[in-house]
Amino acid sequence: MGTGGRLLVMGDVHGQYSKMQKALALADYDPARDRLVLLGDYIDRGPESWRVVEAVLGLVAQGAVALYGNHEDMMLRALANRNRGRLSAADVEQWYANGGETTIAGYRDDAETLERHLAFFRSLPRWHEERGFLFVHAGIRPEVALARQSLHDLIWIREPYILDYEGPQDVVAGHTPTQYLTRYELFPDIADPAKPIVRSHKFFIDTGAAWGGPLTIMDLPTQKYWQA
Repeated sequence: MGTGGRLLVMGDVHGQYSKMQKALALADYDPARDRLVLLGDYIDRGPESWRVVEAVLGLVAQGAVALYGNHEDMMLRALANRNRGRLSAADVEQWYANGGETTIAGYRDDAETLERHLAFFRSLPRWHEERGFLFVHAGIRPEVALARQSLHDLIWIREPYILDYEGPQDVVAGHTPTQYLTRYELFPDIADPAKPIVRSHKFFIDTGAAWGGPLTIMDLPTQKYWQA
């Protein structure tokens, strides 16, 4: 990454490979110039999870940072003991209920790619700090130091972060689609729930690509964004 380049963040992709490629093109992403942070949830619900993961591997090789999301966590837990024939029915059921059945279908007859992608998921960090921004998949628990944050919270938290976190650090997260925020009185002025939302040191970047909404890339701190 070149010095002085942009700091870009991409929301939850959820198997939407075409949207991912279009968003990168619209943002004119250049790994030699820009830093790109991906917030997790590359898989599930969308039609091409394995292609998204392969693309993320390539982006990381070029200098991007990819974080661990709750959907990668569900996949790892569901398949943890597959080679021993002792799958957890509860973990598989939870993953399938959240789009995992579509994901695993893409790996049929390709065990080598599956193993490589699972190993990649296990290597992913849960948070990243750069230029004053803290990047996490889901958010953080207010009044708790980063070193003491629950690993579960970093990929699963919703209401305590959404309603109660007020800084001082700027936190950039996905996980909760912006359309979901309209149910809270804290967000009475959302004109377009398919756009990224910034409130009191919180950047909400998941604009619902998994549910027919756009995939967003935002440039921090200018807050310019591109959607596909």
